[in-house]
Amino acid sequence: MYDIDTILGIKNLIKKEIDAIKENIVYNIDTPERLQYAKGKLNAYESLLQDINNLQKEEE
Repeated sequence: MYDIDTILGIKNLIKKEIDAIKENIVYNIDTPERLQYAKGKLNAYESLLQDINNLQKEEE
């Protein structure tokens, strides 16, 4: 479907965003609402990464 470099690039961008969100949760969250929002974003990115991994395995 897509070349491996494109897939790896997308996965790396998602992993960097996950790391940034985790750092934000640890150091910059000051209200419960912002924590819930950050946790939701983190869950969405982790789900997206898992879906990409699953699709990649199905393709092989």
